[in-house]
Amino acid sequence: MNNNKLFDFSEFPTLTTERLILREPQLSDAPDVLVFRSDPYVQRFNGPVYESVAEAKTSIKKALVAYKAEESIGWAVTFKNSNTVLGGFGIYSWSRNHRRAEVGYDLARAYWGQGIASEALRAVLQFCFEQMNLNHIYAGTIADNHESVRLLERAGFHRDGLRRKWSWEDDGTFHDGALYSLLQDEFR
Repeated sequence: MNNNKLFDFSEFPTLTTERLILREPQLSDAPDVLVFRSDPYVQRFNGPVYESVAEAKTSIKKALVAYKAEESIGWAVTFKNSNTVLGGFGIYSWSRNHRRAEVGYDLARAYWGQGIASEALRAVLQFCFEQMNLNHIYAGTIADNHESVRLLERAGFHRDGLRRKWSWEDDGTFHDGALYSLLQDEFR
């Protein structure tokens, strides 16, 4: 692949997997986004917990503005046969020069344990490595967030390190932050 080829943001990239469509978020998705962003358990290490559809709409607007500014890509995840948003996956902190970006994700708890997060993450990683020509994708998660750690490790990410007492959480304690990364040649 040409190392200079970069995704140009002219058209929002829709990703399709066996069961899922990762598409551009719409303001009408706000009630679905509120489902997972208002769940204290889902957001226990992610926060803030949303309390209204208006907050969900604001986050969707911010994601759309960031896409137009060519800063990030945030996908709404749906089943192929439904328009209900199950979660959100995205790429942030894109460094064109260094060919790296951070991946982040959220999934409604009702869909945990069904392989949806793994399927969506794989589609995002494939897009990033093949279409954006990234060399390094990284993720930060709370080390105690066992679901997130398992997702990253199943996807092939390597634990690079630990940020001690990195994050003050709603349980009233500091938690260590774990750093993970995946390289282009490890993904193939």
